[in-house]
Amino acid sequence: MNFSMEPPRLLQTLPGALVNGAINGAISWSAFKGSDRVPLSVDSIAAPGVTALGNAATVAFALTFIMASITFFVFRAGARKASAAPRALTALRYWPSGLGIALRNTLLVFGGFVASAVLWQRFAGTLLIGPVAATLVVAAVAALATALAEWCTKREMLGAASGRVVV
Repeated sequence: MNFSMEPPRLLQTLPGALVNGAINGAISWSAFKGSDRVPLSVDSIAAPGVTALGNAATVAFALTFIMASITFFVFRAGARKASAAPRALTALRYWPSGLGIALRNTLLVFGGFVASAVLWQRFAGTLLIGPVAATLVVAAVAALATALAEWCTKREMLGAASGRVVV
């Protein structure tokens, strides 16, 4: 990993995001492939069955936490190998700093996704889509969650190292 003190760009997260989108799309395909139609969302949180946005919510939550934690360790390791990295960055510990960053980013992505899904259900209602479309929805959410987790984690780590709060 090339280390830089420059603020990360969202475009730099694209390779990992696409890989995670493909992996999680393949995994979600197993849940959707036997169905003629899959509801995008339903009007009850306790509804039986599989929905595309329900699967995507689980992916958004778990993947954001995992990717933020991995990014923390990989970025810190790159900083430790670089001679230009400040000591404040190389000395960041996972407990409590890294875990706090991972939890904040997870809650941000998950909360934003759930709010969007609730608004979607409120205004669009229940839509039935094909299994391929449902898989693509989950893959897109996985890619977005990965990109945001990596980008936000690096920004927060750089901000913590420079003594400023990154919003």
